[in-house]
Amino acid sequence: MTDLTQRRAQFVYDAARLAAQAANAPVIPTLWKWREKPFKDQFLKVIENQCGSDRSTSPQELHDDWVREYVSMGWTRGEKHDPEAKTHPDMVPYDQLGQLERDKDDVFVALCEIARQWIYEEQE
Repeated sequence: MTDLTQRRAQFVYDAARLAAQAANAPVIPTLWKWREKPFKDQFLKVIENQCGSDRSTSPQELHDDWVREYVSMGWTRGEKHDPEAKTHPDMVPYDQLGQLERDKDDVFVALCEIARQWIYEEQE
């Protein structure tokens, strides 16, 4: 991945984490530096796609993709978020999410758009 993708991913991840804290969300993502490599790899791919011409503006589509990626990493739905057991309560169809979780997906789309438009390679 390029340095640009890395910078965009770090921005989106950290800002989404802060948004979850501010919203008093039940699941607050851990710091980026503590995330496991498979998560970081898939997140970088998502950010690269979301900052490209084939980006999605659908929170539902992105949520469904997120669930598929988590399943591929061995996660399952659980009543509480437990990284060791690899369980997450949001691993449900989009229409079964509460408003706070749907808002989180909308925020993610917006953060990706901010990263796409305003985090770029410096022009000389």
